[in-house]
Amino acid sequence: METWLIVVIVVVVVVLVALALVALRRRQVQRAAQGRVESRARRAQAERHETSAERHLEEAQDDQARAQAEREVAEQHARRAREAQARADKRREAAEREQAAATTQREQADHVDPDA
Repeated sequence: METWLIVVIVVVVVVLVALALVALRRRQVQRAAQGRVESRARRAQAERHETSAERHLEEAQDDQARAQAEREVAEQHARRAREAQARADKRREAAEREQAAATTQREQADHVDPDA
């Protein structure tokens, strides 16, 4: 009976080891499958982020181009404003000279004919 018991114990141990190996293999297969699924999900997430980043980059480039165009328009306006200010300054100086000349002529006229 002792040999019989030893054979049964050995068979049970071998079956348990085999079951443990099968369970371990199944767990490894599940982990690998889960890893592939997670990898695909990460890849899809990365592609969504990349697409979003590209769209944001294009929007930023559009904004930058628009800002440059507005800067150029503003520079043209500033140049025109400087030119208009220069013309106004020249006209003011000419008007002041005319006023000074008129005042001088009036003073001379008053000096020649104070009663007029």
